[in-house]
Amino acid sequence: IDMLHQKQKITHLLDELLQYVLEVEPQKVTIEIEDLGDRVSIAVQEIGARKSDRECQQAECFLNTPQRSELQDYYSGLAGEESMGPCDLRIVRMMVDGGCIEPTESGIKVSVWWKQE
Repeated sequence: IDMLHQKQKITHLLDELLQYVLEVEPQKVTIEIEDLGDRVSIAVQEIGARKSDRECQQAECFLNTPQRSELQDYYSGLAGEESMGPCDLRIVRMMVDGGCIEPTESGIKVSVWWKQE
């Protein structure tokens, strides 16, 4: 499966990740999407706002908790739905295999990845 087949998933994930980083009103946001062959990686980095190290650690722990696969399709269908309220990474977690949230000098970088099918 190439990146084109992943397009819908990538679009859903970006929608959620952007809501997450835009909450803090950054000055600049950069997006990196990478096809690594066996997996796909998305990184969203924002500059100008900063979450605390503790917030980053909590969010990262959350992104890496074991998931229940039967919920995955359900949540990927919900991605981008405004009614879910502010993004707290619940939906993102259901769609990826892992992730990390790193404080940077000027903001945060959120990276997620999943195995290619």
